Amino acid sequence: MLVLASAVLLSACVKTPEEPQDIRFSVLGDSYSTFNGFVDPETNDVWEHYVDIGLTEVEQMWWHQVATKMEWIMELNNSFSGSLICNYSDFPGGDYYVQHSFLSRMDYLGCPDVIFILGGTNDVLQDVPFGDYVYSDWTDEQLCSFRPALACLLDNVKRQHPNAKIYYLLETDPCPGGIAEETRQNLVESAHRITNHYGIDCIDLDIHKEWWHPDVEGQKDIARKVVEVLKADFNV
Repeated sequence: MLVLASAVLLSACVKTPEEPQDIRFSVLGDSYSTFNGFVDPETNDVWEHYVDIGLTEVEQMWWHQVATKMEWIMELNNSFSGSLICNYSDFPGGDYYVQHSFLSRMDYLGCPDVIFILGGTNDVLQDVPFGDYVYSDWTDEQLCSFRPALACLLDNVKRQHPNAKIYYLLETDPCPGGIAEETRQNLVESAHRITNHYGIDCIDLDIHKEWWHPDVEGQKDIARKVVEVLKADFNV
């Protein structure tokens, strides 16, 4: 059974699973990972229209499929609809989303063995500046850009969870035909370069969508690719 548990992170998590079925994972995400009744904290905003594109059961969500196929347990799902990786706020409602950015939520992941970070699409859609590649001593201004913010996020998650396996899930074409090819290439290059710097696996995703969100097939697309990588990494 999929279990959602809350845990306030007070110090670096150092546990190690003994058996595959003991593996617990957490998700740090945006609307792609939200589902009514299955976000933590429960006050996180969810995307209310999944039912309108055929997602009516939690079992259809990508992370539930991963839990079922890998026989893993979810620690918690800290996903927030509309959230950006960075603290950029120059768009309608931007000040609200800064309070719930990935950076603002990265300390609340529980004590998992595996962490999935799925985000970056909203940064592109809100035309966030990419910024420079900065790997330490980030300023508030720098954290309003994608590259420094992603580096800061991965740096902190790694430090707080030194024994966890971390995956960054990247939608490589977040808005087909709706963004410049240069922007898309910058997104992919930036994510690959930063994850490589931190020794974190980046899983590239091609997602079928409806209403700008992964529909039933899209959720399967995510789960299929993630499970493919996990089975190779965990020899199952």
